[in-house]
Amino acid sequence: MRKLVDLTDPFFAPPWIRALVVLITAAWGLFEISAGAPMWGIIFLGISAICGWRFATIDYKADPKD
Repeated sequence: MRKLVDLTDPFFAPPWIRALVVLITAAWGLFEISAGAPMWGIIFLGISAICGWRFATIDYKADPKD
């Protein structure tokens, strides 16, 4: 099965891109909660947490061919 977003893609290798993805999804989640849509806020905060955890555990320096 194909992934919707492949977090192991080399596009996410620079740390500033990873931080930006986590910050934007967290900010959007907080915005949704403040706008009165708590379900969407929880969804986006969950996405932010998952991305942060995966970005912290993926070794982007490892050769993907190994």
